[in-house]
Amino acid sequence: MKTTKESRQALWTPGAGQALDHGSADGELVTLGRARDELGLDEEDFHLAVQVGEVPTVACGSGLWKVRARELERLRAADGGRQALLARIQLVSSGEGAKAMGVGRDRFTKLARTGFVRPVRWYVNRYRALVWMYPARELREFAEANPALMTGPLPGALREAVEGGEDLRGRGWRDRRVAQLVRDAYDAWDEAAVWAALLGPERVHEAVPDPYERGRLRRLREALPPGRVGFAAPELVRRLTTADHPEEIATALAALADALGRARESRPVLHLVAPETVQPSPPVPVPLPVPVPGPRVGAAGLSGQAPPACAARPAPVACPPRAAAGGRRGLLGLLRGRRSAADPAEQPLLHHGHQKTPAAVEDLAARQPSGAGRDG
Repeated sequence: MKTTKESRQALWTPGAGQALDHGSADGELVTLGRARDELGLDEEDFHLAVQVGEVPTVACGSGLWKVRARELERLRAADGGRQALLARIQLVSSGEGAKAMGVGRDRFTKLARTGFVRPVRWYVNRYRALVWMYPARELREFAEANPALMTGPLPGALREAVEGGEDLRGRGWRDRRVAQLVRDAYDAWDEAAVWAALLGPERVHEAVPDPYERGRLRRLREALPPGRVGFAAPELVRRLTTADHPEEIATALAALADALGRARESRPVLHLVAPETVQPSPPVPVPLPVPVPGPRVGAAGLSGQAPPACAARPAPVACPPRAAAGGRRGLLGLLRGRRSAADPAEQPLLHHGHQKTPAAVEDLAARQPSGAGRDG
């Protein structure tokens, strides 16, 4: 159900819109689409609210989530209504984030590169520039809680990290995304699939030797969902969604082992055929074709006898010397214009246009009297 801006605003007006009727206030669940329409949010804002935890969800299956009716009532009854919810999930770029914190853009970039503030989303704009998006509310809260980092010289360790090329923005985004996916995981297999997607197929192949288990993890989640990527190339998406820091990789491997252990206890993977018990089938003999006697056609003709291996070749016939100008005509001149009796019979057998003899063309215009034309 699509909702316009006016209808979405009406849903947040006290006493307006349709009343929620979900039966039990504690146990009733609604679909994500219904929850989005009742909150009066568009699709992008709703998914962002779910991602940052403003709209709690309940996992009802692998890849299936719903929202409790009581959470929708709580959000609609909160002070500020829909506008307050949109303010809590507002995202800003680095320039707007610097203004929200009251610092310059250069200082904000240094704080972001060293991991003090972490982005929620990223995309590539039409100029092929990578843009990081941060929650405005968190930036303001961080500035209020850390006034020493807002003014004056930055700590020496922070400056050395920036000068050394450290950039933790990608890792910060992955930390947020993995935490959200693990929070919304349905079971241990879903949780293990999140860590496997973070590590990438190469490291998972080493960490999970069982091919059946790797297949289940890959079917559940092949890669981290990056969200709106814009004009990002596949290589950039793969790099930003895969763990690359040593500490990040070590943490993901430990979490994968823990989740995989719990998954094996709850629902082990069914091995249809054990690879070590499969024996190769013996080769089936293929009968050779029996030669059928008959006349042999080839270099020996129809006689059935092959020519001798060292048969002497006839000596080449020397061409007669060309006569001088004014003397006897050459061989081409002697044969020009001569036609055998078989030539007319072979004409209908020619299949190519360039091999056919061109038909005689009669000039009809020469036989018409002067003044005759196509339209006359």
